[in-house]
Amino acid sequence: MRIRTTFIGFALAAVVFSLIIRERDDAVVAMSLQANQQDELALALRDPGRHYRLALPEFTVGTPDAPLSAAARTIAEVLWNDINFEREFYMIPRVDAARVPVAAAEALPYQQWAELDADFVLVGAVRRTGTDLTLELRMVSVKAENRGKPYFAMGYTCKEQNPRFCAHSIADDFHKQARNLDGVARTKLAFSSDRDSSRVAGRPSQTEGQGKEIYVADYDGAGQLRLTVNRSLNINPSWATSSLLSYTSYSSGFPDIYLANLATPGRLTRPAAGNDRVQNQLGAWSPDGSKLAYMSNETGDMDIWIVNRDGSGRQNLTSFPKADEGSPTWSPDGSQIAFTSTRATGQTPQLYVMNSAGTAQRRLLDVRVDRPTWSQQKFIAFTVGGGPGHDIGIYDFNSPGGVRVITDGQGSNESPAVAPNGRHIAFFTTRWGKQQIAIIDSDGKNIRQITNSGNNMYPSWQPIAR
Repeated sequence: MRIRTTFIGFALAAVVFSLIIRERDDAVVAMSLQANQQDELALALRDPGRHYRLALPEFTVGTPDAPLSAAARTIAEVLWNDINFEREFYMIPRVDAARVPVAAAEALPYQQWAELDADFVLVGAVRRTGTDLTLELRMVSVKAENRGKPYFAMGYTCKEQNPRFCAHSIADDFHKQARNLDGVARTKLAFSSDRDSSRVAGRPSQTEGQGKEIYVADYDGAGQLRLTVNRSLNINPSWATSSLLSYTSYSSGFPDIYLANLATPGRLTRPAAGNDRVQNQLGAWSPDGSKLAYMSNETGDMDIWIVNRDGSGRQNLTSFPKADEGSPTWSPDGSQIAFTSTRATGQTPQLYVMNSAGTAQRRLLDVRVDRPTWSQQKFIAFTVGGGPGHDIGIYDFNSPGGVRVITDGQGSNESPAVAPNGRHIAFFTTRWGKQQIAIIDSDGKNIRQITNSGNNMYPSWQPIAR
């Protein structure tokens, strides 16, 4: 399996699109080291509900030098965090593992690992090969009857200059082979932030104040990169594909949805083609990236519209009189759209769902709801509560009828975005003071802070590249 990624950022001044190409030439080449790997993996998968205790010590380094040793340490640390993130294994703390001497797979001190109650040890050996580094990784059993037998054995060739991407790639590969799980280690988060913006005047009163720009970061918050630089209000990013990203911008003096291709240089497009009278915002892309659902005031009230990515086929799906509809989100199979509507109350937005053609509109919840996002794990997450504080709630199709709140009421928690594997939810919260992006597991456990500079909001989780 060969994996290549190229990331291209862009800068935006007014409506002029200027590409800043930052090709990282990240290549990860993986090859099996064991002919009988499938039989061994079947053994590891026989009890997917069990959380085996996994140790991941520092890697051995052949002919070490400072750069190679640093890359090896980074790969081991990031890989530990990536595996721990998915909670498929109980990861023995690195501080505990550090008490065991680093050794190759053939010379592991099994008794010391057994004293830490490890089921498996993920052993790595790193060496330099030309301008790249080669990593051999083996997961071996600590149990006496299976000692030395690898349950996962792969070799990787990575760029020494980007050890984080190497670790992310290995983590996704490991989860797929050991647990048949689509990991999210290589995915990114897009969000809006005021950290580098200046005060922008001349916009409508509700948007006056600090400008906001669009940023992209690794799923764990590393490598935060500013994409827009137009000194305007840029909010609500939404991934169309792993390389196409849209957002709402006021850079032309009115809100409209802009679409940028991060993989190839080119100009921005505006599929919904707004103007100073027709204002479009809160775009959401169909799972295949071909259609954009969004809210627009074209007919007076706010309605849900859809349009093809090339700007053709515009259609109003909701035209309920004297009601506002907004915040669309597509079902994972693209057959339905959930949205909010005030039609039953006149003021309070509630959760509705309809077929993607606009038919069979029906209410799911009669409580106040905002910013729904649909998960492939058969639930919809949303902001719940009338303020001043909010929480993240879930409507579960497996047990419909109520709201399960997964945040704890600390601060205000808003605008959820579900991970592409459905296991995690990004949102923004004020629990640490300013608005910061956080991630929580869908069961309400393991909250993690992702940003810490400025105010950050409206996360969108990149889909897994296919």
